[in-house]
Amino acid sequence: MPITQPTKTSSRDSGELFDDQSSSSLSKGLQDNTVTRTSTDVGSAVDLTPYATKTKADSGYSHTGAFAGKPTTNNYVWESGTGISYDATDVSNGTYKVFSLDPAVHAAVDNPYWSTPTPTGDTGIGLFQGANLPAGVTSLVDYDFVYNDNYDANGSTGFEGSTGRIKLNDCQYGDQLRVRFDFNVIPQIANTTLEPALWYSNRNDSDEITFTFPLTTTPIFYGGGTVGNTFLNRVDISAWITSNEDVNALTLPAIKADNPVIIQPLGILITILR
Repeated sequence: MPITQPTKTSSRDSGELFDDQSSSSLSKGLQDNTVTRTSTDVGSAVDLTPYATKTKADSGYSHTGAFAGKPTTNNYVWESGTGISYDATDVSNGTYKVFSLDPAVHAAVDNPYWSTPTPTGDTGIGLFQGANLPAGVTSLVDYDFVYNDNYDANGSTGFEGSTGRIKLNDCQYGDQLRVRFDFNVIPQIANTTLEPALWYSNRNDSDEITFTFPLTTTPIFYGGGTVGNTFLNRVDISAWITSNEDVNALTLPAIKADNPVIIQPLGILITILR
C-alpha cells in the first residue's frame, strides 16, 4: 500500500498553494510531465511530440445522477427531510464528506428521456451514453472504482470507503475541468456556512497518491428561518489538467459545514473545455 501524504490545501484556479511546505515538492513533481518517443529507424528524426499533447480539439461533457444512497423505495428520488447526514462528529473533525457513486443507481437513473437524436445505447458512460463526450474521451465517470480495493481502508485521505470517481485518464494536458455539482441542503441549525468542493488526490504514474486537497468554491450561508427547509444548489468548480498527476487524479464532489446538515446529492455535469 502506498503511504499517503498529509492533506494539502490549494487553489488550482488561482495557482496559489496555501501550504508552503508543499510548494517545493509540487514544483518538483511538475518539472517533467511529458514522455518523448524516438523512432527505431536508422537515420530517422527524433519525434519530440509529448504524450497527451493536445491533438483533439473538441470540448464535451457528461452527466450522471448516480449518487450512492439514493432511496430504492422512492424510485431513487430523495424523500423530504432525508439524505446523507453531515453530523456533529464531521463538524468537529472539519471533515470534507465525499459523495460516492453507485453503478446500480447509474443503471437506474442515467437513462435518456428523449428519442431524437436516437440515443447511442452505450451503457456505463452516463446520461448521454457518450454522445457529447470530448474528442478522444471514452468516459468521464468510473462507477466501479472502489477505493478500499486499491488503497488502505484505514488511511487518512478522506476517500476511504468511497466508490466511483470522476475519470480524467483520457484527458489531454491543457484541458480544463468544470464540474457543476447539484445538491439539496437541509440546514439543521441556523447560521450555517457550507463549503462545496471537489475532493482531489493527485496520483503519480504508479497510482501513488501524492497530494490531497479540496478544490473549493464560494461558501453558502444559511441564516435564520432556514432550519428544516430544503435548498437547491448548483455550484461550479473548476480545475486545470496540466500534468500526468492531474490526468491520473482521483476526485469526487464533497461538502464541509460548520454545523450539522442533511445533503441530498442530485447530479454532476462534468465538462472538459479546450
